[in-house]
Amino acid sequence: MLPGDHILEVSGVSKIRARSQRDISSQLSIDLAKSFLRTDLTRSTTHRSTEFWALQDISFSLKRGEALGVMGRNGAGKSTLLRLIAEQVPPDTGKIVKIGRTEALIDLTTGFNMNASGRENIYIRGALLRRGREELTVLESEIIEFAELGDAIDAPIKTYSSGMLIRLAFAIVITSNPDLLLIDEVLAVGDFRFRQKCLARIRALRARCGFVLVSHSTSDIRAFCDRAIVLDKGKIVFVGPPEDAIYHYESELEPEGSEEPVSILEPQFQDPETVLAASHFWCDSRGTEIHSTRLGEPLFFQLDLQITRSIGSLNIGVPIWTEGGDYVTGFSTDISGDSFSITKEKLFRFTLEIPNCILNPGSYLSNISLVDGPEFLYRQANPVLEVLPDRTPHWGVVTLPHSWRREEVT
Repeated sequence: MLPGDHILEVSGVSKIRARSQRDISSQLSIDLAKSFLRTDLTRSTTHRSTEFWALQDISFSLKRGEALGVMGRNGAGKSTLLRLIAEQVPPDTGKIVKIGRTEALIDLTTGFNMNASGRENIYIRGALLRRGREELTVLESEIIEFAELGDAIDAPIKTYSSGMLIRLAFAIVITSNPDLLLIDEVLAVGDFRFRQKCLARIRALRARCGFVLVSHSTSDIRAFCDRAIVLDKGKIVFVGPPEDAIYHYESELEPEGSEEPVSILEPQFQDPETVLAASHFWCDSRGTEIHSTRLGEPLFFQLDLQITRSIGSLNIGVPIWTEGGDYVTGFSTDISGDSFSITKEKLFRFTLEIPNCILNPGSYLSNISLVDGPEFLYRQANPVLEVLPDRTPHWGVVTLPHSWRREEVT
């Protein structure tokens, strides 16, 4: 029995996963026995070299009307935790106690029969969610209306667009009025108008339903959740208010591996007959090389250059990309209106000053390009720059300083 208005209690839950096919099959047999035969095959706290702890000693509780965010890098155990709570897989140790109906927005389209109609799939998918035919019959028209499928409801779903399929899957889950709703990565689906419809439905459930939201989106965690936990390598490393959890997630956890920088920064080039020496890196005001800075702090970049010929006007450029390869912005002598000449074989130092780093937390890739008229002399990668968070809320890639004012219009 759960205390007070609690609807979920997770106590000392752990889950072992396997890497080898043989051990995966062995684990599956144990999980099936637990789930379908209702036997208690407790796993040892030790595991084989081909196994690992996907989750270890996880404990938390959730009240009705409360939303708990779950954050962590890929492989931290977030989706495994949701599957355990949804009873899709059983824990190896520990206990999960729930009250009322649980619905899960996990793998929304799993279980659909692509040759059956949308209407038939309401019952097929609903049965997988442990919902009776009588209940689904009562809700059928509401599901069809919510999914906005119209006459297409009687067409085979293999003819549906991906958007139509997701709308149907979401409608089947969201019309059930659950006591506990598990959401994996997506608060809503479809186009903008349909997303607002989904969010309005979720808001209507808020008073009587508890939520567990897994998301990489810090804005979703910040806007939707009352508390948040941070997972790292299967363990809870932080629990607290969403803003503090986001700060821990962005500043304390090792960043995920990004796409190979060379694929983003190509093509690279150096004219060996012209460039004798080139050294370039991000630095502080004293010229000391740095690999990280914080949002809102001044940032500097230093270039030491020696070439074999004199140039009347050297153009220096530093384009910047996100770690995912999205072009953000760039700094150049051409944009700033600076013009520098350089004398052959002498060593020159150039310093770029950025008074206020407005890049939001994340890893940023960049090149430096040296151009004489239309001719590229040098184009090479700079060290990766990590922008660390402060506790200021942020959206997107950059945070532009701004303020609002209010006045009464008579």
